[in-house]
Amino acid sequence: MNSIKSLTATSLSLATLTTTSLSLATLAGAVLAVLPAPAQAVPMVVRAVGPSSAAYKPGQKLPETATLVLKPGDMLTVLDAKGTRSFTGPGSFRFDQVSASAAAPTAFAELLTQKTERRARIGAVRGSGGEMTGKPVPPGIWAIDAAAGGTVCAIDAEKLSVWRAEPMAVGSLTITRLADGKSAELPFAAGQAVANWPAAVAGSGGAFRVASGTGAPAMLTVKLLAKVPAAVDELGAALLESGCTAQFDRLANATKVPATAP
Repeated sequence: MNSIKSLTATSLSLATLTTTSLSLATLAGAVLAVLPAPAQAVPMVVRAVGPSSAAYKPGQKLPETATLVLKPGDMLTVLDAKGTRSFTGPGSFRFDQVSASAAAPTAFAELLTQKTERRARIGAVRGSGGEMTGKPVPPGIWAIDAAAGGTVCAIDAEKLSVWRAEPMAVGSLTITRLADGKSAELPFAAGQAVANWPAAVAGSGGAFRVASGTGAPAMLTVKLLAKVPAAVDELGAALLESGCTAQFDRLANATKVPATAP
């Protein structure tokens, strides 16, 4: 009789355990069902020209599955994980269609990493005959233009670098952290365009003054991104949201892929 009672109690315990397990599983499923799905990256407008340009503002996010209809004279440039692509009207386009012009997301992985710069001789672009061509621009995404001023973004405040547009002569910059007034000299050798931010004023974002000794000093605000972007479209969105428009333009140029035909 005791054996029967023991067996019955055990069966009831197992039934209770099974019911509890099912209840927990159901509850877990319900919780997962109400959690928001991770945000999906979508194409972002870089620039638009032509009769339809008023409908597309820089930074505007577009549905990836939408059909894009462009008129004659329209050209829309967008940035997504596949790179920066241009669509020229007239024609109909879909962002989610596989295109031979689209790059693999891993093709731009180097742009997502902020590194200290080597003391490289990087300046203006040179033509085939060695002459300077075009307006010189900072290399990559992260080098800070010493003369531009404005807002710049960074991932790591310990790995800031500064670029100067005229690297041929020996020179120096004085960088002052406005929060405490501390200054540091940043020397440049002849032919050197990029140098690492002085350690004495590194390690934090905030407002800085960059003086070259000639002309008005540049006033900079360094903003640290809240997280490291996993793809170039995430980086583009973060740069725009932080007001780092010059870096966004450099990102768009660095990730260009061939134009897309209808």
